[in-house]
Amino acid sequence: MEADFFIVGQGMAGTLLAHELLRRNQTILVFDDPDLPKASAVAAGLINPVVFRRMTKSWLVDETFPQMETTYRQLEDLLQASLYFPARMLKILNEQELIFWKEKVFANKLTNYITAELLQFHQNKYLENASSFGLVNSSGRLDIQNLVFQFSTFLWKQNLLRCGQFIPENLHVLDNFVEYAGLRARKIIFCEGSAASQNPFFQNLKFKHSKGELLELEIPDLNLDEIISDGIFMMPVGNNRYKVGATYSWDELNAETTATAREELLQKLKNMINVPFTVIDQKAGIRPTMHDRKPVIGLLPNRPNIGIFNGLGSKGVLLGPYFARQLAEFLTGNSTYIHPEAHIGRYFRH
Repeated sequence: MEADFFIVGQGMAGTLLAHELLRRNQTILVFDDPDLPKASAVAAGLINPVVFRRMTKSWLVDETFPQMETTYRQLEDLLQASLYFPARMLKILNEQELIFWKEKVFANKLTNYITAELLQFHQNKYLENASSFGLVNSSGRLDIQNLVFQFSTFLWKQNLLRCGQFIPENLHVLDNFVEYAGLRARKIIFCEGSAASQNPFFQNLKFKHSKGELLELEIPDLNLDEIISDGIFMMPVGNNRYKVGATYSWDELNAETTATAREELLQKLKNMINVPFTVIDQKAGIRPTMHDRKPVIGLLPNRPNIGIFNGLGSKGVLLGPYFARQLAEFLTGNSTYIHPEAHIGRYFRH
């Protein structure tokens, strides 16, 4: 079998890139190891266009947000599944944050995403500790787990998916193509998430992954439609279920849940709501992140038939569609542009 592109990894990045390449009539073959831990299997899929700590726009949000909405609607049509759920987010504000919010709404040109006027009251009695809210209109969530599952099924039905461990050392790299297990493609793009830091082709890259944990709760009496943010987020996902997260750790990078993270999340949650709840599940994953917290995309300068799409981090739902489209345009010869802050070339400058 011959293909235009091999894609290694079918998490968030691999799914989005495969989608964009197929839209450009490219032939692809996706390799995915179902036993390899994926950030996309854990991620809550939160969409937030604002950096609350600095009250600035999220990086490139004016470009990434429209592309995000377009891409997820395309995928919903393709897969005949509900995946993208726009929603409002309420940021609980203390007195100091309230002043900061008012100052920065106009100064940092945030009015496309948040409402300038504060919300002083919420009818939900279980948010009784909150006196003022900032309102983010352009928020929501993506059901990442369903997206990856549905797209995997789509690929499998078309015989475009190979399941099992991919061993980079068994890849034969020739001048104009690559070969693996008797299969051939013009180029191979690795979308392995945190596993890329162990890939021998990318030893020049500076990965700085982070571990995140979240809880899934059942709260029958809360009846909340908005996402609530106050140091952590509480996000309704339907059927009285809520996802609460997330923690950040840079030490023990594994997919094991910890009592420390559970206690941290529960303590912060109890400061937000006053209502009985049941913890249904706790999950942990490793966010694929680079040293400068920017994605990394492009082809290796010394091996231009090997590429990478990685480092989407905690903003992957927002950034992923924009950079998947950009990389697909580059790979198919329709563009020579890759955003300089995301370009793999930043790791090869002397």
